[in-house]
Amino acid sequence: MLRHLCLDCNKKRKLHSIADLHHNKQHTIAAISNKAQLNIQAMSKFSIIFLSQLLFTTAAWAIEQNNSTQTITSAPYIYSLNQVEHTNLKTENYVWQIELMIDTQNKSISHKLLNPNAKFPMLDRRALELAQNYSAEELEKLSNIPAIEEQTQNTIHRTAQPTKSYILHVKFPLGVAWKKQPRFQRLAEISAKFCKLRADDPFYEQAIIRKDRDYTFKAKLHINHDGVVNSVKLLNPSSNISLNNLVYEELKSSQFQPYNENGIPIEFEAEQPIQLVCPHS
Repeated sequence: MLRHLCLDCNKKRKLHSIADLHHNKQHTIAAISNKAQLNIQAMSKFSIIFLSQLLFTTAAWAIEQNNSTQTITSAPYIYSLNQVEHTNLKTENYVWQIELMIDTQNKSISHKLLNPNAKFPMLDRRALELAQNYSAEELEKLSNIPAIEEQTQNTIHRTAQPTKSYILHVKFPLGVAWKKQPRFQRLAEISAKFCKLRADDPFYEQAIIRKDRDYTFKAKLHINHDGVVNSVKLLNPSSNISLNNLVYEELKSSQFQPYNENGIPIEFEAEQPIQLVCPHS
């Protein structure tokens, strides 16, 4: 179900970001400011400069060894997985831990939430849902990542294990966030050329921005459950088709973190103004 995330429009979430490109030789700057306005019910406002990218990561836990040759027979190998999905709930940096056990013979997976949170049962369920998205084949591929001890000259003789254990760490940070933010570098480079135009230049009058004129693109983005930008609509395309295409391509290739509302993943729309302005000399 698509949500515009504006259940109470008196409470608005705003996401701010600014990208500047400096041309020291020409002493010109094309300043691009873009503001993604995301309206969400009952959430506090926040302002950021392009959130750092939160990556899904996997890592193998190292097995401590004291001897040059070691045989492991009892404990299964444990691999650590991390996943992030944003939410409208204040979880105070709580980390859900789910144990995934693979029966290597029949490839079945059992899931166990190790630390349920009594305050957020809906996120307990969501964490388990995320854990259930892993297939045995995918986990097997992750377990083939060379462990630290395999990169040494020491040899570890392993016996076949009937099960393999994985621990999935899930975080639900508050609010909407970028996963891959637009940079607009090419847009800034082209805009900087407009800023250098003089009044006697034949392209001066038709330039969409110049020292005495700025321009603000307005775009609407549709984001799916996975944070992928499915569509971009320019609400006020400029007379410069090349700039229109650059704005579209940058926004279309961006990505948001997956987002859930009360533990239920949702689609949403974001309004993204992008302002082009020349610096004042």
